[in-house]
Parts: sequence; structure tokens; C-alpha cells
Amino acid sequence: MAYNRMNDRRTRYRWVMAATMLCVASLAGCATSGMSTVYYNVPGTTVEQITEQISSRGPQNGHAIGTAETRMTPKIITIQKDGQCQIASAEVQLGMRITLPRWTELHKADTRTKTAFEELGKHVRWHEQQHVDISNRYVVLIEERLMQIPPQKNCRKALDSAREVFKQGFKEHNEAQLAFDESERDAIRTRLEALHDNRRELPPFPEVL
Repeated sequence: MAYNRMNDRRTRYRWVMAATMLCVASLAGCATSGMSTVYYNVPGTTVEQITEQISSRGPQNGHAIGTAETRMTPKIITIQKDGQCQIASAEVQLGMRITLPRWTELHKADTRTKTAFEELGKHVRWHEQQHVDISNRYVVLIEERLMQIPPQKNCRKALDSAREVFKQGFKEHNEAQLAFDESERDAIRTRLEALHDNRRELPPFPEVL
């Protein structure tokens, strides 16, 4: 999910299935869980220079200031018991890649520009952390739902059920992420527009930092 200037992008995912293990990744393939943060340098000392550099260097082809990419990898183990197949364990590994701006020349900017972009940078970090928190909540929710799947006639049916449960949970996860982006859109747009007009007072960010 992204701290967007223009539009939203949905998280991608694909399915990989095995006999007794279901491996699902929200990006490409099944990868190791964890969180990483990468930065892109943003030179410039004026609003125009900095926003131009964001458009040139920023994620999503410059359409975002910061992003949080989510990878969920559920690992499902099934067992045969009493002539039925049931879920023995369900672990959803979460991998996230956070992309944030690094202002490299802001110390040379005037006080208004410096303060504005420092505050913007803090809010971008807070914004992406909210995406991380949303993903963590859905990891727990999906794991609980997977373990609630009742025993099935065979393991193929058990894995099919697990796939549908994960698919629905991941869909709800994406919707929650996009809803959060939408809730912030107007405030972000208003502040970015105010940066380009020295006559306008910069609206404060919510007290969330």
C-alpha cells in the first residue's frame, strides 16, 4: 500500500500448491518473512525541486511518496485423523518492504520548506507503519480462520478450503489497506497543494506521531 500522490495500487498475489502444504504469496513466489526499509534520495531545496525529484525517483513511478509492499505466505500442515483430513497447523508469515524518502538537501532550504518536509517525512513514516499494523492484524485473523476449518473428507478438500479462507482474508486485508489510504487522501492532498502556495497556511497533520 502506498502513501500516494495520485492513485492506489493493489497488492498482487499468486497461488502455489503442494500435496500437504499450501504456500501462498502476495507478491512473487514464497519468500522469507521479515520487514525491510529502503530509502530513495530526494535532493532539492525548494518545494518545486523536491516534488519534481519525488516524481522522478519515488516509488510507483513517482506516483507515491512512500509505499508498504505486503507479502503473506501461509503454510498449512494437514493430518489424517479418524478417516478425515484436518488442519494441524496454520502459520501466516508476513514480509513487508517499506520505501521512504530521504531528504538530502533539506538543511539548505528555507525554514518554511524545511519544517514542512520534515513534518511530511514523519507523517509518511507513520502512514506506512499503519499499513504494517493492518497487515499484522490480518495475519492473526487469517490464522484463526484457517484453524477453524472443520475436518474434510480428504486433504485436497482441506487445502481447497484453506485456499478460499486465505483468499477471502487477503481480499479483506487489501480493502482495509485501501480504505486507510482513502481516509488520508484529502488531508495529504490539501497539504501538498499548500506547499506550492506560500500565501497559504500549512494545515497541521493529525496528532498521531
